[in-house]
This record gives sequence, structure tokens and C-alpha cells, in this order.
Amino acid sequence: MPLQAPSSSSSPKKRKDITNKTEESKRMKLFQEQNQLPESSITSPCPTEGCLQTPQMPPPTPSSSSLTKQKPRLKAVPKEASKEEDFQRGPKEVMVLKATEPFAYAVSEGERKMFHATVATESEFFQVKVFDVSLKEKFIPKKVIAISDYIGRNGFLEVYNTSSVSDVNADRKMEVSKRLIINATATPKIIHLYSQAPGTFVNGVFQVHKKIVWNDFIYYEIQDNTGEMEVVVYGRLTKINCKEGDKLQLICFELALGESKRQLRSVIHSFIKVIKARKIKETTTQS
Repeated sequence: MPLQAPSSSSSPKKRKDITNKTEESKRMKLFQEQNQLPESSITSPCPTEGCLQTPQMPPPTPSSSSLTKQKPRLKAVPKEASKEEDFQRGPKEVMVLKATEPFAYAVSEGERKMFHATVATESEFFQVKVFDVSLKEKFIPKKVIAISDYIGRNGFLEVYNTSSVSDVNADRKMEVSKRLIINATATPKIIHLYSQAPGTFVNGVFQVHKKIVWNDFIYYEIQDNTGEMEVVVYGRLTKINCKEGDKLQLICFELALGESKRQLRSVIHSFIKVIKARKIKETTTQS
């Protein structure tokens, strides 16, 4: 259809108003469309189309205070001495925990001397028999030493030669946990000894409840809060002065089967130290 011409009644002023309203309407529509666009599409400085409009932020790093609060996972601390067998070249660096004084033991040729020691690494501990008493000056508590050319036998490390023990760098530090030291020097409960296999060697401090002398043997009955057990002593160890109520420090006593119950028996390398009971002085007060 052909377009109709505007009527003569339409004035130029009216057409101008319509044009202005149309332009204003277009500007409003454009303004609204821009406000609806994502903010990143307007402000993003990235000129390429592959650039992400909403970049991912990296995870926050923990503060130094939170790092210090995190404790490392503790490893299981052994309750029994580690064992090695046969000849070992080493060297094994250890820290000395304790050592007995040298003592004499009987052999077919007469007497020899030795002493016992307990040593530890950062993760395990060992019982040591030292057959050269000149090494006593190296087995000082808290000192770090190196042991070489030793023999593992019956749960002990046996050291025979002076050259087998050497000093290490004075700056060498060994961090042995308190729990490991406690376990290495602890006295086993008597009820625990009943569950151990015969032939196990025992160290510990026990209270003497009874003492019986029979022929060339002495029988001690030891007690703790879990039970009682018999200790059989013979030879040189029968000469010690121990009475009921005293405590016995036993080192290298063998767990054995007696006629009717378990026993701890002294062997050639056994060591005993008597800890005398303290006498309590009774005092009276007068009013």
C-alpha cells in the first residue's frame, strides 16, 4: 500500500517533540542495557576473548601463628629394648642413658670384670654388656658415642674392645624423647613378666617381701601392686647384704620356669645393687 502523506494539520513543532521523545527513549534503553552487563566485562583489562572474566583467587596461606600450633605426628615409642643378632660392623651412634659400676664375675680361669649400660638412639634403646672396664669413662650419661664391631646376643649388644667405642663430634646432638628415656629405664610390672617367654632377660628395681636362705642359694620374694615373683640367687651374689623391706636393682636376670611358678634367676653376668629401706624417725610433740 502506498504511504499516506501526513495531513496538513500536523505542525512542525509536534513532529519535533515526537523525534525528541524517540531519541530520549533510545538513550534510556541503551543505559539500561549497559547497567545489566557483568561488571568484569566492563572493567576487565584483558584484551583477548579467552581471558576469564572472574579470575579464581588462590587459597589463603596459613599464618605463622597457625603453623606453630600444628604439632608433628608422634611416632610410637618402643617399650622393649631393640635386639640385634651376630656380629655388627656399625658404627651405631647412641646416647648413654645410664651405666653400672664395674663388677667381677667368675669364669673358669678365675675372674673378669664388666659393666652394664643402657643406650638409646632417637627412636629405640639397647641394653649393652661392656667387657673392657676402661671404657667406663666413655659411658657417661647424656654423652653421645659411636659403637662399632659389637656382637648382638640374647637381647644385649656385647662390646669387647677399647677400639669399639669412640667419641663423636662435640657438636653432635641427639634428641631423645623423655618418653623413650622413661621406657628404657622403667621397671616392668610383675604381671607383665608372667606373660613373657622363658629365657627373657629382665632389668628393674623390686621390693623384697621375704628372704629365705637355703644351702648355697638365697630366695627372695619380690612384690609390686600387680603380684609377686621369686628371685633365685647363687654364687657371688649371695654375699650381698639385703634384708626384707629393702629394694633390689636387678640387671640381666633370666626369666625361668621353677618347680611350680615363674622365677628370676641370676646368671654369670647378673648384677645386683641393694637399695636400703629408709628408716622413718618417729617424733612426738608435747602440748
